[in-house]
Amino acid sequence: MRQIQTARMVEIAQRLGVASSTISRALRSDPRISPEMRERVQEMAEKMGYRPNPLVSALMANRRRRGGGGEVDLIALVTNYGGRENWRSKDVCRWEFDGIQRRAAALGFRIEVFPLGEYRGDSGRLEATLRTRGIRGLLLGFSRDESAPVLFSTEGFAVAGLSAYFRSTVADRANFHGFFNVQLALEQMHRLGYRRPALVVPELNNHISNNLWSGAFLDWQRILPKQDRCSPFIPTEQEGTAEFTDWLEANRPDSLLVYKVPVRDFLAKRGYRVPDDIGVAYLYRTSSEMDCGAGIDGNLSAVGAAALDLVVEKLNTNATGTSDHPKEVLIKGTWHDGATLPPR
Repeated sequence: MRQIQTARMVEIAQRLGVASSTISRALRSDPRISPEMRERVQEMAEKMGYRPNPLVSALMANRRRRGGGGEVDLIALVTNYGGRENWRSKDVCRWEFDGIQRRAAALGFRIEVFPLGEYRGDSGRLEATLRTRGIRGLLLGFSRDESAPVLFSTEGFAVAGLSAYFRSTVADRANFHGFFNVQLALEQMHRLGYRRPALVVPELNNHISNNLWSGAFLDWQRILPKQDRCSPFIPTEQEGTAEFTDWLEANRPDSLLVYKVPVRDFLAKRGYRVPDDIGVAYLYRTSSEMDCGAGIDGNLSAVGAAALDLVVEKLNTNATGTSDHPKEVLIKGTWHDGATLPPR
């Protein structure tokens, strides 16, 4: 078997009349090398057919981290949740944080939480602290709904976003696959014998998903006979039992795919029993719903790990600031049967 021959860094250095270290740094977009020299090196590398060895690249990235200045093995997890610990009470946050920590440890990094509230909400003060400590890796994590946009200057930082937190900041992100998860749930509900499933999710959360939840539901409805189609119930914060009751009577679903909306309370007030009168599945099951509730597990620890990977990828390639073409890594959920949605 013939080996693929590529140019070596030393050969590029000889052609340009510079040191091999300059070539190495330029190919990693190191800011210590001028933009003009980086462009010259990258053009010459392309012309000479240079291709990096991924094993050598990984080894050198690890050596640079261990021997570099500043806290190079530390990644900052920025939160904006009203306190240092408040977010830990939520299943979603705890599961994502577990994935972040486990992945960081496996790759030789440490995680430190930086609550924006400790900087009086001033992102500039937080950025100054990170720069002073030489922390370059930044993961934008848990935050409440943003009444006022929180903007970070990403210049000089290897930044990624977790789910839809800090959504005002443009960054590569890892998230759960909302469109896939809705359609997976609907397919499983149909498999169990339900013919008129309906989506019940808050307007705010549907909006945060970029309307992918309602889009997936409406797309799936197209394959149903017209007599089995239902409108989704997507309430505002002001809408409650009365609006739900009107919608329920108008649509007559035989099952509900639910997120956050307290449908079991609404149904009980109208004398409906779950699952005898109507089946219920949860779009993202909480720990309390996992005992008996049917629905989707979002695999949120995998979402956290994928977000951490995005930061490490940027650190290893010196990719800082905002990308012209931000990407989003989507993690698919897993369906689980449960007593709230028995076969029909």
